Amino acid sequence: VVPRAQSSRRAETHPRLSFAGSLIDGSSRPARGRRFDMPVDDDDTPTIWVLWGSQYVAKVLVALDSHGIKHYVKSGKLGTGGLENLPGGGKLVPVLTAGGDVVVPDSEAILRWAEKTRGANLYPTPQCAEWSERASDGFLPNAVLYYNWIQPEGYARSMRAKFASYVPWYAGGGTCIAGYLVDWGTAKKRAEFAERVLPELSKNPDVGTLEGRSDAVAKEHVIREALVKELARFQSGLADDATGYLCGGDAPTAADCSLYAQLERLVGTMGDARVPASMPGLLDDARLGALRRWREMMVERHPIKYGGKRAPTAK
Repeated sequence: VVPRAQSSRRAETHPRLSFAGSLIDGSSRPARGRRFDMPVDDDDTPTIWVLWGSQYVAKVLVALDSHGIKHYVKSGKLGTGGLENLPGGGKLVPVLTAGGDVVVPDSEAILRWAEKTRGANLYPTPQCAEWSERASDGFLPNAVLYYNWIQPEGYARSMRAKFASYVPWYAGGGTCIAGYLVDWGTAKKRAEFAERVLPELSKNPDVGTLEGRSDAVAKEHVIREALVKELARFQSGLADDATGYLCGGDAPTAADCSLYAQLERLVGTMGDARVPASMPGLLDDARLGALRRWREMMVERHPIKYGGKRAPTAK
């Protein structure tokens, strides 16, 4: 997976904890200006390489499911150095493979592939394309990382709780020890996220410069207000009754899939991945009423499904 400039960070402790950041959030972002070989005569069922809980994987799965595109799902092999067996030799998901020679890394590129080769109308307007990339690579995804990994209450509700559930009983599972183990195992990854995310959040003029993690935590109310403003921008694309999709149409567009996947990491459970919400009350804000109804519609009509999509095995 080689969208943009990406790096793999090596873990030094138990992979389920120390590589926790990449287990769910090590996901590809849109690659700008990259071209892929996308043969329109390829009739093979595509396989999506995934990590459960990844919002970028969820974006792709919702797009394919909602447009009736049959696909299989295969989990990447997680080792101490990250994902070790992805097609193309990269470390990030999602990656699509089809036939013997089609390899498409990057969530945005996969949606473009689905439109070109499977006829999915995911980009009906230029604004739809702009919003899809904005939802995947702008202020919103960095706020998602902030509330899942940096802001203490959000981290405790979401990632800490999720990974504590993996701790076996003989190591303290079900007790406060599990949380301490997660804190220890994810400390390095949380620091790396802060180093990456805070400069991006600081680019928002409503946030201003964040001087380290403690300053970012102290200014949570400022970041939250900027997040509400960003979500309101997307909400402006909905009809007054919020019964339709962003950019119109009778099926989710790329903008819907991108926004929905990111939003679920804040207020939902990522479908059958069951990742706890980091900001469960965010959409209770009266200013986001239409977005709340749109999200409820998306959950009902287009649930995120990672499981039940294995390719049939040869008998």
